[in-house]
Amino acid sequence: MIFIFFACDSGLDENANSKMPLNKKQWLNPLFFNENFESELSFPLWFSDSLIRANNIYKITKRIFPRIISDTSNISPNEAMPREKREYYFDKNGKVFYLVIYYYYDDREIARSSFIYQGKMDRNGFRNVTPDVFKHLSDADSINDFTTDFQSEREYNYVLHKYSYNKRKATCYEDIETQDRIYFLKQKKYWGPLSVDSILKPASNDWVIWGTPRKPYKRYKVENKVREREVHLYNYWPTGPLKERIIEDYPFEIKRSYQYNKKNQWISYIDSTISEANFITRTVHNFEYDAAGKPIYLKHKKENTSGESYYYLETFRYELRK
Repeated sequence: MIFIFFACDSGLDENANSKMPLNKKQWLNPLFFNENFESELSFPLWFSDSLIRANNIYKITKRIFPRIISDTSNISPNEAMPREKREYYFDKNGKVFYLVIYYYYDDREIARSSFIYQGKMDRNGFRNVTPDVFKHLSDADSINDFTTDFQSEREYNYVLHKYSYNKRKATCYEDIETQDRIYFLKQKKYWGPLSVDSILKPASNDWVIWGTPRKPYKRYKVENKVREREVHLYNYWPTGPLKERIIEDYPFEIKRSYQYNKKNQWISYIDSTISEANFITRTVHNFEYDAAGKPIYLKHKKENTSGESYYYLETFRYELRK
């Protein structure tokens, strides 16, 4: 039997460091532990490979449980069935070589996807990945066909990229299915709209990213050369750690701030949604760590203007290499 407990609190971690955090290896990568782009699987940088390697980790299982409406809840075994489970398998160098994703509904598995990583990871964190199995509950047999006609139909699909080119001014990867591109402009002098248009000539669904995959400063799409949309801004502490991420998608602005403790460990983050200076929702996310410093729980609490609070939980379990 699994019991999930949420204590009523203000949402702010009393252990948060009020001073500037120092750069430190984190078990979870704040940039890539990001639901907005978790369907992008070609940059498997979710975990610190050096910590995985040093601690002889072979497998991490992440479970995401359904949301509940309560301050304190004892959930029955049926209610404690996760809605999603991800199994990450690591090679001896701490790199992900196999990923399995399960979806559940009404206490049963409804879909399963698995992916194989092969070849060397490039300096940007890109690694070739191929679908291994995709199985939906209604399917009699496993299939490998991931193609769909519309982007909106990718509910059980994932965005896989292939390497396109690496030039002095830009690096490019291409969506295998749609041919949409991700462009990385490393040098600040090329970040202006005229430079972006002349160097990249991006299509309306292409992503333009200032910086690198490991340290982006801005991510957006552009139309008619200058009109930006789906803008993501990333700000860092002068010492290196990620400080905040802001999503601008008119009329909304979603700000995510990151908190670290006195040991420079990432312990929480807060999402605030604002529209025309009006508060819409806030979600507080708090980690719990085991005695060895590994994250084992991530507790989410979402608040809205009606005064209701929603809770959901993620758990992490570790298996050592034998």
